[in-house]
Amino acid sequence: MGKAIVHMTARELLESYASKRLSPVEVVKAMFERIDAVNPTINAIYHLDYDRAMAQASASEKRWLAGAPVGLLDGIPTTVKDALPCKDMPMYRGSAANKAEWATTDHSTVARIKAHNAVIMGKNTMCDYGILGGGVSSRHGVTRNPWQTDYNTGASSSGSGATVAAGMGPFAIGTDIVGSIRLPASFCGLVGHKPTQGRVPYYFPNSPALAAGPMARNVSDAALLMRVLSEPDPRDFTALPYDNVDYLEALDGLDIKRKKALYIPSLGLGPAVDTEVASAMDNAVKSLRDAGLEIAVLEKEPFATEDYKVAEAFYKIRCLTEFDTLPESDKVKSPLINNWTSTGKDMTAVALYQAYNALQRLRERTAQLIAGYDFLLLPTVASLPFKAELAAADESELFHPWLYTFLFNLSQQPAASVPCGFSSHGLPIGMQIVGPRYNDLEVLQLVKTFENCRGFDLEFP
Repeated sequence: MGKAIVHMTARELLESYASKRLSPVEVVKAMFERIDAVNPTINAIYHLDYDRAMAQASASEKRWLAGAPVGLLDGIPTTVKDALPCKDMPMYRGSAANKAEWATTDHSTVARIKAHNAVIMGKNTMCDYGILGGGVSSRHGVTRNPWQTDYNTGASSSGSGATVAAGMGPFAIGTDIVGSIRLPASFCGLVGHKPTQGRVPYYFPNSPALAAGPMARNVSDAALLMRVLSEPDPRDFTALPYDNVDYLEALDGLDIKRKKALYIPSLGLGPAVDTEVASAMDNAVKSLRDAGLEIAVLEKEPFATEDYKVAEAFYKIRCLTEFDTLPESDKVKSPLINNWTSTGKDMTAVALYQAYNALQRLRERTAQLIAGYDFLLLPTVASLPFKAELAAADESELFHPWLYTFLFNLSQQPAASVPCGFSSHGLPIGMQIVGPRYNDLEVLQLVKTFENCRGFDLEFP
């Protein structure tokens, strides 16, 4: 029974509560047992709150027994990323250079899932400051891929991705400023959705490229969580008007034969796309074309390697702004960040503003790619998962893992990763589906369409 519970989706759990086949108490107990068994190996959760979680589960059980659940997630167990404040839980932002910050208020997304009575079991690991492409942290250590523990989860939502893939919760909240939902979703075989900027309230909104969104084992659970996360939070003065869309209810509403997509085999940024990634993408595109989607292919690479350098400078200075407030004695505890940001200290204000303007032009070029199309299709990550202990396949190029995702943070477009195949070593490969700004629903609908036609199911470890 324990194994069956931990591999159930959130929707299956809700149905089992309604039918009284399972109770939130036994489900949450099963999840803690799973954490005890698996987490010592994969290192995805660094803080547990057993007593509070069991009290929440007990209260949920009483509501279900009375036939009066409250909220869309009543009794569903989950965990919260280290980057997100969760009241009475510690936060380190993945770095040994930071002292524990005990949250006194909840992040917008945490407040939403609490309002819908999800059971929060603890906090997930993440890489240092959310900017490394691998699941390594000077504070938490190495987070390992449940599919094969010698390999990487991707980052920065590394702990969130590994937790869901390993059956320690059916979904999790990810955050994404360069690709931190989509990269671990790709490496861990999940659906991960980075919403349109402002679609999910985020307080405090400290970057125009930062978003929070769902990570789950299928798009239905992701859509359920997306419905909850997109509810308004008056604190976020940058948020979009509430769209009041039931993403789950509307998932099957796409008329694929009336839509057009542009397949981009290669962006032209950094190393060439791995041949196994390219093969999986070609097969995925064929499946969608066979299902009726009109797909053109962009033969010419739209960018060049030097294009990402201005973006890397922007993200480096953002990280330096936070990191440089720490004492030198603490900075050395986060050596990768210390070394990476040190080259930004000589950047003048004039050079930074010039880089900002170049970034705006890059943002414009990215937004123009979708002109005349409803979707873009491209790899989520150009490479396969690399070894677990690394921050990037080539640690002299820490920005490389983000090269196929960061552009859509700049353009603020909705972008989702969905599993489209496996490597010869049995590691997941993700396809990225990008939509026009504001059209999160159709991106999730196309993910659902692809899940229906891709020709394989995932059997999670």
